[in-house]
Amino acid sequence: MYHQQKALPFKNLISLPPLPLYILLIWLIFVLHIYLPNMGGSGLKLPQNIITWAVMASVVATIWLTLPAGKTVRLTITARWLLLAIGILAIPLFYTSPLWRDAALARWLGLLGGWVFYVSLLQYHPPRFYRQWLYYAILAATAFQALLALLQFTMQGMVPDWFAYPMLTGRAYGVFQQVNVLASFITTGLALVLMLFLLPTFTCSKAHYERVRTHGLGLLLVLFPILLVWLQSRIGWIGGGTVALLFLYRYHPLNPLRAKWAVCLMSVGLLIGVIALFHGLHGEAGLRYISHGLSNHARYTMLHDTLAMIVQKPLLGWGYGGFEYEFQHFRLAQGFSTQGLGVVRHPHNEMLFWWAEGGLVALIGMLLLLGCGLRLLRVALKHDGAKSRTYKRPAGEASALCIVLLPIVLHTQTEYPFTLSAAHWAIFLLLLAQLDRQVGTVKERISLAPGTTTFFCSAIPAISITVFFLASIGLYANLSLTSIERNHLLDIEPAHRVMAFDPWVNTERWLYDRQTHALLVFNQTREPHLLDDYARWANSYLSRRIDKNVYASLIAIAQYQQDAIAHQRLQQEAQALFPDDTRFMTNIISR
Repeated sequence: MYHQQKALPFKNLISLPPLPLYILLIWLIFVLHIYLPNMGGSGLKLPQNIITWAVMASVVATIWLTLPAGKTVRLTITARWLLLAIGILAIPLFYTSPLWRDAALARWLGLLGGWVFYVSLLQYHPPRFYRQWLYYAILAATAFQALLALLQFTMQGMVPDWFAYPMLTGRAYGVFQQVNVLASFITTGLALVLMLFLLPTFTCSKAHYERVRTHGLGLLLVLFPILLVWLQSRIGWIGGGTVALLFLYRYHPLNPLRAKWAVCLMSVGLLIGVIALFHGLHGEAGLRYISHGLSNHARYTMLHDTLAMIVQKPLLGWGYGGFEYEFQHFRLAQGFSTQGLGVVRHPHNEMLFWWAEGGLVALIGMLLLLGCGLRLLRVALKHDGAKSRTYKRPAGEASALCIVLLPIVLHTQTEYPFTLSAAHWAIFLLLLAQLDRQVGTVKERISLAPGTTTFFCSAIPAISITVFFLASIGLYANLSLTSIERNHLLDIEPAHRVMAFDPWVNTERWLYDRQTHALLVFNQTREPHLLDDYARWANSYLSRRIDKNVYASLIAIAQYQQDAIAHQRLQQEAQALFPDDTRFMTNIISR
């Protein structure tokens, strides 16, 4: 049946891509895999996330600056509904606590920025074979991360420090620093391999090139299951199993022989992975089975208590940006601490997160986002059904892309991948734009008024260029802060100079470091105003964050200043939150 399909000429694949795709290809193939030193965390604390936003901004600016003169800007049905959902999700910003509004606004701007990136991609209409460049570039990125993980598991000394985060407790992290994020990334790669392997529209016209292509894809069908077994990520297992079953079910009629080959190759990978894992259980080094019992209980507790918070405040929620503070204090009021959970900053479910913080309005916005996704799925199935009447069931690139998007979608319901990895956010939007472009029709799209089009074509590039420069400065500041933190904050002047040009990206982190450095200075100078300034900052900080080190410093200051009331209050709260921390196990003030 493959010979009946129109094959893709190989010469088209080797032509140079236009500038926006060129930027994306460089990022996916080279820049994404560089590990930069950092102190962990999520969001803009991770330098790779800052780089990703800079790349997205440069792509957006390039697209809008190179649009033909007089081109009409059009929005698909999905783009319009997504914008409405984002507008609804902005409403709780107006009634959240001012202390939390900056963090909440940053998260919402990330959502809006993603929409601008996605809509910009929709205005760009590359030829079909350029889409192949994009798919293969994403696949190359996932394959490279899989190879790094394979080397980390088998020959750790072979992986340079600037390529991957070091292995801890027998698990590989790749460049993402979180095993589940790496697993969902590789699962997305597995879905892409199955799409490129099973769909006849991706075949090359020359037999030699097609053999090379299929042999390469076949190797990945063995490699990816091996890594998913070894990573021992539950969401990786769920996502991998789901996409494999869906692809085989839907695309088996296109070429039963190739589908059988896919089953055999993935089975070989699974078998190798399981045998190696079992063998590693009896060795002094190598793979280790990871028990998920404690993690399962922690996830259950997070979901249970988040639902209890929602039940208590279902309409207005607890306030955007305040989940970390409110969740710990909600549990504290019930007599629970952070033991077994740590400081919870997210309930590991994106839907519940927005609902708990924003109440009913946020829930409506999230359901609208979900509805947009379901509508795209329905339209994709209908679209492929109309083009594939000769097959037993609808099967084509649009419905395949729905399956490719599934691993990241599933991950959002068990964690917060878009905050942990901006690369996941960008790749998700890239694939979503390809899907929307395929299923949307010209008559369904609305054209913006000339005045609005002019505004878009002038404002979006200007804003994108600004974001690019802010991200570039923020990256340099981020690396500077990491350097002084690893030097125990002995000299903060280098960061002090660069932070004069970083008004937003690293602000909270810089204030934290500066106040901690002030305590070190106090130990030498004994200037009382340093303690007063720290206490004011720390009390404000603890109204939105939970940090045992800040509690310990405040308690020490209260003890030094002989403030028995503040000392007792802070000591009791810190001991309730962190009962296993020896610093909080006494409430005696030395006089």
